[in-house]
Amino acid sequence: MFRHQFRAVVKVGELEEFLEAASAFNAEAAALGLPRFRAWVSAFGELNEIWAEADFTSLDEHWSSFRSAHQQEGFRAAFEAMCSHLVPGSARDQVLEALDVS
Repeated sequence: MFRHQFRAVVKVGELEEFLEAASAFNAEAAALGLPRFRAWVSAFGELNEIWAEADFTSLDEHWSSFRSAHQQEGFRAAFEAMCSHLVPGSARDQVLEALDVS
């Protein structure tokens, strides 16, 4: 399993707009067969720090799904609208591989 994890800071006063845009992004993603991202906000720490994550079965699935999705105008527009509410330079994007520690 691979987890796509995203961390960013939402501009002050734009959290509600970000959440609406993130919901629209999730709808576009789901329509293209991508998983919906789960979102979290820091209860303490950096103001409006958002974490989002979605799981994929393989790195190839992740890569091909996003590559294909970014070719779709609706997906790109939803992605850009969501990102417009982020503090510039705050976004961090990573893909994590699960380890077996049993």
